[in-house]
Amino acid sequence: MMIYRTGTLALYHSRTAYIRNINGDKLEIAIEGGGSKNVREKDLVFLHSGPVNSLPPQKLPDPDLADVAALMEGEKLSFTDFMDLLYGKTTPDAAYSAYLLLAADLYFEGSVAEGVTLKDPAEVEKKLAVLREKEEAKAKYEARVERIRTRSIQEEDLPYLNEIGLVAKKINSASRLMKDAGIEATPEKAHRLLLDLGVWTWRDNPIPARFGVELSNPEIPEMNTLPDENRVDLTQLAAYAIDDEGSNDPDDAISYDAETGLLWVHVADPAVFAEFGSAIDREACRRGANLYLPEGVTHMLPLWMTDVFGLGLNETSPALSFAIRIDPETGEAELEQVCLSTVKVERHTYDTAANLPLDEVRALLERFRRKRAENGALFIDLPEVKIHTDEAGVVSIRRIGLTPERELVANAMLAAGSAVAKWAVANNIPMPFVVQDPPDPALMPPPDADLDSMPRMYAMRKACQTGITSTSPGCHAGLGLDPYTRVTSPLRRYCDLLAHQQIRRFLAGDELMDSAEMEDALAVSEAASGILRRVERLCNEYWTLVWLLQQQESGEWHTEAIPVYHPDDRWFFLLPELAYEYKCRFGGRVRMGEPVTMFLQKADPVMLMSRMRIRIGTDDFAEAESLKDDQKNEDDNINTGEEK
Repeated sequence: MMIYRTGTLALYHSRTAYIRNINGDKLEIAIEGGGSKNVREKDLVFLHSGPVNSLPPQKLPDPDLADVAALMEGEKLSFTDFMDLLYGKTTPDAAYSAYLLLAADLYFEGSVAEGVTLKDPAEVEKKLAVLREKEEAKAKYEARVERIRTRSIQEEDLPYLNEIGLVAKKINSASRLMKDAGIEATPEKAHRLLLDLGVWTWRDNPIPARFGVELSNPEIPEMNTLPDENRVDLTQLAAYAIDDEGSNDPDDAISYDAETGLLWVHVADPAVFAEFGSAIDREACRRGANLYLPEGVTHMLPLWMTDVFGLGLNETSPALSFAIRIDPETGEAELEQVCLSTVKVERHTYDTAANLPLDEVRALLERFRRKRAENGALFIDLPEVKIHTDEAGVVSIRRIGLTPERELVANAMLAAGSAVAKWAVANNIPMPFVVQDPPDPALMPPPDADLDSMPRMYAMRKACQTGITSTSPGCHAGLGLDPYTRVTSPLRRYCDLLAHQQIRRFLAGDELMDSAEMEDALAVSEAASGILRRVERLCNEYWTLVWLLQQQESGEWHTEAIPVYHPDDRWFFLLPELAYEYKCRFGGRVRMGEPVTMFLQKADPVMLMSRMRIRIGTDDFAEAESLKDDQKNEDDNINTGEEK
């Protein structure tokens, strides 16, 4: 047993220490890394009698371990003899270095107290192979990090970069590769890194994943046979489904019966298979609505249901039809009949619909529109576009105008929602009503404001309160309807599907869903659809900025911009060509509503930011960088285009 004294080198919980003072059976030790402690002899492993006064001792170079192994020849050595064999001396440095070789558990085994022997050569070789493998992996990893740092990755790196994609999609919050490459692991920096590396293109849009939104359609087994139901044959009525060009989910159509003067609104009938509580219904409720992105549509219902129930996709279609009378004096929409039906529908775009015989329908719906105006409806006409991107990530942006045909269809759908809501209230039928409080008077434009100006339209939109869906009927102030429900889009909105399920129960004489059941379903679906609307807005902004970037790459780009809002030192501009809202701090003098010219300086889809140079007349002003959107999300469902 080693005789210890002041300065003796020892181990305390695998850290080196030396005895600083001896107080009876207590030893005061200084510990590697700082600090001291009073311990007992049994708490220490003594390496060398010293003296040592600094920690840790020097690590000596490793000797030729093959020679050491040959000399040991299976012999068991004391720890002192072991260090002497290794280094030819028995100093504190040699003791510390010998201990490290023993602790490595590679060539030698044993202990300081019991002595040291050579490990079996086969076991040593096995451990060496593992170490070599680890060293090779480490070298490869470090080379990969360097290639990431220098943006020069190789094909062999690709499988390892998925962790960066998970950060870009906000699924993970950390990446070892990014950390070791000296890059902060934020979603935006991960996105930019993947673009810089050429692993992603602009087509790889991470925004839906950041919100946990699915981009695959429901996969529920197809049902081929419609149940035998008592449907009214309405195929004698000319019925028109009018949608945007490229629409693939036609779920409403209009007819006019000249003999009765009734407006018919026919709606797709997916509730035939999507009964409340069924697997299809639960999936639709969880999703809330269709997701419309420039990349494509993700459906709330299985695709085969659109093939079966989409109006005009087959020779005839099953429908839920509403016969509506527009009162010639008051302009109120009243429901005269609701029935399961069979209809024959022609499909049209808003362009081709201009040639349809719809004059009587226009007259009816103009009375309904005037009634809404008397009730305080807000008719907001702000720029609107359709954004599309192809598989190569090339973006196209098409301006959409509020044509008479678009307004006609929207008012027909609103008339259906108004008539059905009043009918439901009269018959004590719980329904998903849509309610919106009156606009904030402090934000409304003055009465003498230019009626058609963009600043006035923008102010009205900002003044609108957020609408809610509830089983309690009430006024939708923005639409000028009291009460109001949505019933014309069951292929793409869950609240409409829920209304259809209830109407079908009423028609069949079955027990109705109560308010509590409907409210539970709406709580799930409305939360989901709210996320979808936010994702749509952000993705439209993302692809608008990709489009701007593509213009920037092809040369100077400029457009007209309208200043519409100036709450403080910020200016809000609308770019009608893109329906893009540009917010910046700008010190130049502009007048509300008077166009200026915006010259693109920079577009950054990753950060959802842009930079423009603003020209007023012939005067150029400094570049202004767009501001992050920190405003509340205005309710978009307030104008006559609400249903389409």
